[in-house]
Amino acid sequence: MKGEPLTLALVVLGVPAFIYLFWVVHRALDRVCVWHARKFCRRASLEICRVRWQPAFEKSGLKTESTLVQLDCFDALKQRKLVLLLVWPFGVRDLVSDDEYPESYDEQWPQTCA
Repeated sequence: MKGEPLTLALVVLGVPAFIYLFWVVHRALDRVCVWHARKFCRRASLEICRVRWQPAFEKSGLKTESTLVQLDCFDALKQRKLVLLLVWPFGVRDLVSDDEYPESYDEQWPQTCA
């Protein structure tokens, strides 16, 4: 009977703290992946205008440890490019696509530049 209030207090305080810690780690890993993508574009002499990212999934629907980072960039000739990278916390895994930027794609982006 003496341990019940302590157990209840640990559950009441521990569960929200664990959820918050999980969220902080998740956001930090996303930022690390975006940092790697930005570094990749700087090395390729691309000027970044906007960035967005989402989790990468396998064909079966399972989430992988990687993140898909999409960058709206300008190349050395000031032409817009849409670069899609597969990134994980230790670096860029794959250049998924490096295409010309379709003008109709602007409606899908947030309005502010990163």
